[in-house]
Amino acid sequence: MRATLTITRHDLRVFFARPGNWLGLALLPVLFTLFFGFAISGGSAEPATLRVDVVNLDGRPRSRQLLDALRRVNEALLLCPFDQGAHQDAGQDADERCDLAADRPLDVEGGLARVHDGDSAALIVIPAGYTAALESATPVALDFYSATDPPAPDPVRQSLETAVQRVNSASLTADVTSAVLERISAQTAVDSASSPWRDAFVADIYTKTAALWAERPPVVRTVTTGAQRTQPDQGFGQAVPGMASMFVLFTVLGGMAFLQRERQRGTLQRLGALPVRRSQVLGSKILTYFTLGMLQYAIVFAVGLAVGLDFGPAPLLLLPVMAAFVLCCTGLTFAIAPSLSSERQAGVMAQLLGLTLAALGGAWWPLEIVPRFMQWIGHLSPVAWAMDAFRDLIFYGGGWGDILPEIGVLLAAAALCFGLGIWRFRYV
Repeated sequence: MRATLTITRHDLRVFFARPGNWLGLALLPVLFTLFFGFAISGGSAEPATLRVDVVNLDGRPRSRQLLDALRRVNEALLLCPFDQGAHQDAGQDADERCDLAADRPLDVEGGLARVHDGDSAALIVIPAGYTAALESATPVALDFYSATDPPAPDPVRQSLETAVQRVNSASLTADVTSAVLERISAQTAVDSASSPWRDAFVADIYTKTAALWAERPPVVRTVTTGAQRTQPDQGFGQAVPGMASMFVLFTVLGGMAFLQRERQRGTLQRLGALPVRRSQVLGSKILTYFTLGMLQYAIVFAVGLAVGLDFGPAPLLLLPVMAAFVLCCTGLTFAIAPSLSSERQAGVMAQLLGLTLAALGGAWWPLEIVPRFMQWIGHLSPVAWAMDAFRDLIFYGGGWGDILPEIGVLLAAAALCFGLGIWRFRYV
């Protein structure tokens, strides 16, 4: 054991004596983690809004009530130009967020151009005579323009349909009330149809029905499972384990070049001539790169700690995931190294494998956003199994039972690679 530790200390001293290794171990991982973390999170924890242009050609109370209902249905909608100056968001008022010229009113042509250019999520056109049509129970159509395909779900269209349903229900109730009064007038001597209070009574029924719709709770109650997280947490929750795993690959697979360098310089041959068992030499090399891999994880996860990332209710369970992944990468290093013939070839192989396995395994983006077949292919990379375990712990508050399958796969792959690498290991 003493010989193993002595060789390990020597190898670590040689590694840290090269300034370029510090660049890949500390500086680049920190910079990449911060960049990807802020890029994914968008740099803001404020809720997003959808800009929706509205051209109201009616301009009467019923059309304004439709817009009020639309706001109540979906508070994330910014109705331009009617919401200009009405909200505050990150120091910007709605005038700036609507991005409309104050001296040029919005028309249908301009709204269509904004939707086409992606400056607005949708355009709603309320036709002239909308209020009159509702009051006379005449069908009327609203024009809705969006870049979203009709079969695809569109939050703006769904919100508009809900608002229209609520307004139509209130109008229908008022129409039924008016019809009932006319029926009473026809069956009795009371001329309620022409009484001065009739119009006020029907309008009051409409107003109360619309108010009841506004106060009505949603039919579906949405609950976010697990701890609620801010937007930066979601960004760094992906970037911290992803960038850490990618740079662990670079660092540990870089051991292939180090082994080739030692073989070419005769260092391994001299170790073989010493009274040191082969198992001690192999153990020292494995311990060296296992130590470097865990140190790489510690550096990047310290960045996550500094930015306030919540590691979940069981942060200590991150350690066995890290250890299993580093062992898998170390085993892969020893399995491939004997097949290489030069230090340069080993360096190129380490970079190629590192980038390929990181991209396939979801180190740069969650695998959930790629097609199903790519998710299957991605799980040929050990990064995918590690990222699954990290996400279970960080995003979903998982425990031992949730990460044991991923750890089992990583350890099985490590055992297979170590078996092949130890069998093929040579001093010369």
